[in-house]
Amino acid sequence: MDKQKLINAIRRSGGKQNAVDEANDLWVRLDCLRQTGRYDFLLKQLSKANDKSNFLALVLEANFAYQFEASGLELTYEVKQDVRHESSIDFLRKAPSGDLIYFELRLLQQRQSILDSIKTQLQKCTMFRVFMDWEAEQEEVARIQSTVLSKVQDKRGNPIKFFSTAAKAINVVVIDATDSILGTIDVHDCKLAAYGDPGVEEVYRRQVFGFFQADKPEYPQHIRELAARYLHIRNTLHGVLFLFKRPNTGILAYQLEQYLMWNPSLLDETRVQPIYADVTSAIPTRR
Repeated sequence: MDKQKLINAIRRSGGKQNAVDEANDLWVRLDCLRQTGRYDFLLKQLSKANDKSNFLALVLEANFAYQFEASGLELTYEVKQDVRHESSIDFLRKAPSGDLIYFELRLLQQRQSILDSIKTQLQKCTMFRVFMDWEAEQEEVARIQSTVLSKVQDKRGNPIKFFSTAAKAINVVVIDATDSILGTIDVHDCKLAAYGDPGVEEVYRRQVFGFFQADKPEYPQHIRELAARYLHIRNTLHGVLFLFKRPNTGILAYQLEQYLMWNPSLLDETRVQPIYADVTSAIPTRR
């Protein structure tokens, strides 16, 4: 993939001049991936991109991979856990601990209704204002949870990813949550999505049941039904990696930071420590 093909893909996908201006910085990263010989399919998809959402999702994958490779940590792109199933997982990291960390990525973009509101306001003046109340924040956390769920199972609850039951297999859904809650998402929101209200202080609670939260007989029926819906995730998914683009590091060639939420029913602190150390060597924890 040469630089001109990248520029063409940016333009076909709706990129403006400020995005084209970053083509060189992004191309340097893509060339780094090319030299490993393990990302030919990703580069091929990028060179043919002609849709904004798809292009940005591929750029996320490229930046994610680059931060690992630039840190001396190898990834394998597009792997299958089980040959009996057609679906693949975006990345595999063979950690020094012997663990096989499987990363499935998803770019969570701003809701169209919010984008439309901002656009309408900007057409009237040079400023805009969007406010999220308590219930709107609750809905946004639910949208994050729904996105995580969709990467693991279909609407009927049938598994679609992460079929391995090997002791060393670590299954992680990766969500770029930079734009969530109007770009103000923080560690408390991530904990809320993962562990529900019991996982955060009272001031941050939004009547949310987390996908790693344990079910209890005393919970009301609608909560117990939600807990049943999350049962496969609690038994299969080891963690959720929330990604954030570091401010002022670029539109296309950016730096990623993270909050990593582990599933306490599958991993204890002793098991988590070496895996967490490996991940944070490539993608630092957000401060």
